[in-house]
Amino acid sequence: MWPTVAVGARAPCRPAVFVLLLGLAACGSGVSDDPGALEGAALETPWTKTFRAVERDGYRIVDIEASVVTWGGTAGGPPQRARLVLVPRGQQPPPLTGDLAGATLIETPVQRIAVNDQAHEAMLRALGVKDRIVAVGGHNSYDDDLRQKVRSGELQRIEYGWHKPPTLDALVAARPDVLIAHMADLTHTQHLERVEALGIPFVPTFIDAEPHYLGRTAWVLLMGLLTGKEAEAEAFVAQVAREVDRLKEIAAEQPRRSVLWAWYRSGGNRWAVTQRNAEAALIRDANAELVLGAEDDPELDTFSELSTERLLRDGTGADCWMIRDPVSSVFDDRAVLQRFKAYQDECVFWTPGKRHPTADSWELWEMGTIRPDWQLADIVKMVHPELRDGEWRYLAPETWKADYAGAGTH
Repeated sequence: MWPTVAVGARAPCRPAVFVLLLGLAACGSGVSDDPGALEGAALETPWTKTFRAVERDGYRIVDIEASVVTWGGTAGGPPQRARLVLVPRGQQPPPLTGDLAGATLIETPVQRIAVNDQAHEAMLRALGVKDRIVAVGGHNSYDDDLRQKVRSGELQRIEYGWHKPPTLDALVAARPDVLIAHMADLTHTQHLERVEALGIPFVPTFIDAEPHYLGRTAWVLLMGLLTGKEAEAEAFVAQVAREVDRLKEIAAEQPRRSVLWAWYRSGGNRWAVTQRNAEAALIRDANAELVLGAEDDPELDTFSELSTERLLRDGTGADCWMIRDPVSSVFDDRAVLQRFKAYQDECVFWTPGKRHPTADSWELWEMGTIRPDWQLADIVKMVHPELRDGEWRYLAPETWKADYAGAGTH
């Protein structure tokens, strides 16, 4: 069990990045814009800035709070809030009055779970409860068993939250105890109102919203609360944090270097340049300066669009360059590349992301979401050539091979 400390007042609002918090307030279910003080013994939830939990009279209360940040843009609108009441099966639930008015009541441990994001699947796998999944977003599961069950119809397909709102017919057919929902668009809120009206509790998740990369891992703690796997969740988060500390210590012993993290946007003279927040923290913790970096800001997305001219003006001196992700276009203009130190020194890398050999799926966006230590290990090796032993997990040197140059996905 998590350690607890007594608290009697509501914590200050805590920001989030690149997220829509779709709680009951957003869906008009009765939770006020500010539900006020939350009495109870605080459960320790390290790293996360988007949720907190307390224990009271044998049940748990979880508060989630964040604002909307558009892709590559800024926050819009006031923070949204949700309050969940997690009551063990067989225990009399508290009346949803006072500070619990309008909250979502969920019996725990949940046994039938619908999810609409691959990171949710990863969390449940990490806790050993994959068998409780009754619906997923679609056919892109990295896990062979889940993907095959979707194709055979054994698991319902409810659509991925970053693409569409949940398909209600499929969701109802799955008969879940709870829908764990990643939402990427305000227009999806009306669909969640309908989900709630059908009697299906939903838990909004905002993994990408966390200002620090370990905050994404911390969402496993909430999954532990839901599934009765609190001890396993705590052990998982602690293991990842220990490995991160080990890698930071190793990197700190090396000379400080610099990294440009910029991916070419096909069809124009634009680059998606990582500047702040969680991804920037990975570079800093690898003992490197993030070239073109900016101050962390929870009201802005992690990256900004900049021109090739801006990269040529301010980015050519970077020691290393992370130039694309698994689905980015290849940039192979040698006249431009030659002007970058990273290209001349053969320290230009891309992110294959460990693609599944027979599926349109990448481990980077599944288990990699909650294992930032795996990402940090690769970045440390990229930045510090003296540490390049063993295999790469997510990164690889860019080679500009003719068989994929100019292709859109790899």
